[in-house]
Amino acid sequence: MNKILKKRINIKRKENVNKRLLIQVIFSIILVVAVIVTKQFGNNYSGVYLKSAKEKLGETIDVKLTLSNIKSIFTNLGKGFNFGFFSDSEYAAPVSGKILKKYSIDETIESSEYNNGIDIVSNMESVKSISSGKVTAVGRNEKMSNYIVVEKGSKKFIYAMFDEVFVSKGDDVKIGEIIGKLNNETRLLHIEIWENGESINPSKLFKIYE
Repeated sequence: MNKILKKRINIKRKENVNKRLLIQVIFSIILVVAVIVTKQFGNNYSGVYLKSAKEKLGETIDVKLTLSNIKSIFTNLGKGFNFGFFSDSEYAAPVSGKILKKYSIDETIESSEYNNGIDIVSNMESVKSISSGKVTAVGRNEKMSNYIVVEKGSKKFIYAMFDEVFVSKGDDVKIGEIIGKLNNETRLLHIEIWENGESINPSKLFKIYE
């Protein structure tokens, strides 16, 4: 084998190695960004992405497989947001945070008051619509403060404890659309879902992530 041929082979090998390293770096960056974004929105996919990143850093890169994995990441990331922008789900969580009072009788309530919905201490001020539908009522009372009622089919979604509302009666809203803002100090949101005159446990329609 002459010297010129050897040099060409070595150059080609270096190019292939550099290409694999570049794809590996890009893939890892995408995974890290996915982890940061999902943690920001309280999503439980972040652990999956982090584990995948660690595995890929130690693997020999298959270009076609890597490109396929990158496509898969964005597909799963969209499904995991749980806010309705990328998901095909019929319902989405209105906020991320922690449930303070559960549906039905909450043992922490001394008077054993029945809760027809759930109360959430939110991580954010903005509240997103659980479902698409039409705003049928916007009002205020002492118990629920500012509230919004959205109806879709036989279901009625009641959102309460707003500091400010961004919709009006008669508006059509989409799943994941911001409909109001909570009090910055308490960030307490009350949610009720009714169907045919009976209340439904909101936790069965969507999950709340901290």
